[in-house]
Amino acid sequence: MTFSKSNLNLLPESLFTELTADQAQMLEGGKRIDILLVRCIQASGGSDRLSFTVNGNNVGNPINIQTGGVANVGASANFDGSARVRLFDRGISLPSFSASSNGQQTVRVSGGGSIYDVTYRVGN
Repeated sequence: MTFSKSNLNLLPESLFTELTADQAQMLEGGKRIDILLVRCIQASGGSDRLSFTVNGNNVGNPINIQTGGVANVGASANFDGSARVRLFDRGISLPSFSASSNGQQTVRVSGGGSIYDVTYRVGN
């Protein structure tokens, strides 16, 4: 059977499911960013409490990290175009970076006396 709008009502409802917003965006051709880990080169005052946003939305859970430490972040978000990733230390905004190209990369973020290497992956 060839499907068209006219015979779509012949399909059993069990073939249809509701999609979450994330699933719908992926079907529409969006991308996904996974913030994998953060390496603390230097923490202001010896330790920081980091949180992350992607395009203004909080992602993941805050992490405590000290100078020389490495932490798995495990934060993800879907996006269209490019993702603006911003780090916060106890609510104070640190510089951000943009990601749009597929693949895994590491970027250095510094500000407020702290320096971090953030490793992330972008995919479809």
